[in-house]
Amino acid sequence: MTTENLAADSDRILGKIKKCLALASSNVPGEAAAAMRQAKKLMDKYGITEAQVKLSEVIAVRTGKAPPAKDRASNLVITVAQAFACKPLIVRNDEGDPVFEFIGKGHYPELAAYTFDVLWRRLEVERCAFHEQMLVNLLDPEWDLGRDALAARMGRDGCDGEVQYRLRRAKSLKQQAKEDARKATTAFCVGWLRVVGETVRSFAGHEPDQDIEDWALQKYSKLKTRTTRQHRDLDADGVRAGLDSGSRVSLHHGVQGRSGAGQRLLE
Repeated sequence: MTTENLAADSDRILGKIKKCLALASSNVPGEAAAAMRQAKKLMDKYGITEAQVKLSEVIAVRTGKAPPAKDRASNLVITVAQAFACKPLIVRNDEGDPVFEFIGKGHYPELAAYTFDVLWRRLEVERCAFHEQMLVNLLDPEWDLGRDALAARMGRDGCDGEVQYRLRRAKSLKQQAKEDARKATTAFCVGWLRVVGETVRSFAGHEPDQDIEDWALQKYSKLKTRTTRQHRDLDADGVRAGLDSGSRVSLHHGVQGRSGAGQRLLE
């Protein structure tokens, strides 16, 4: 029997046991007792423990390739995972690329992966827009003038000392402006993630499950904790802009009583 057939057979047996255990909670005493006896019989026959039955409910859903900005992405992954009672991991796919994995029960891992993907795309769009606007605000077009253009504007020779000084100063000011824009954008992301994290937690807010931790340890035996970078001396205006932008993100449940993929982010 192939590995795939063994896995399918194991899933089929576990499915039968779980059905019996579900019937064992029936309000009809005779039916509940019979279902529990059948569950015990199957577990004894195939050497399946209660712990294995519980862990069989745990599933893992992966995202696409993890973004290069791992600190920012990790903060969002952790927030979403906690809200949907999942354990987040960074693992490698078959191609060797790092991906995020949400480990949980039921449809929560799929919802967590979906929520992360949508929120990440939105954060990147708003981050890029904010960064571009900061560059527009901070950069002076004259700093891009070449030597000849600057000399012509000043009415001097290109080798003139004042022209050379202006060129060096323009380069320095331009670098400083880009660094200020980068810092403000980092602060924007911190503010955005902070307020969106509150929105996600209030939307989902499920309690974690020890079975998920046990499943992860069983599959990956050794797990390393990744520490995300803590930013200090954040640009206050950038944080406020991020809080304002993030406050416009809202989530709602699916219509007509549907759950799962029916839950959507309001763009």
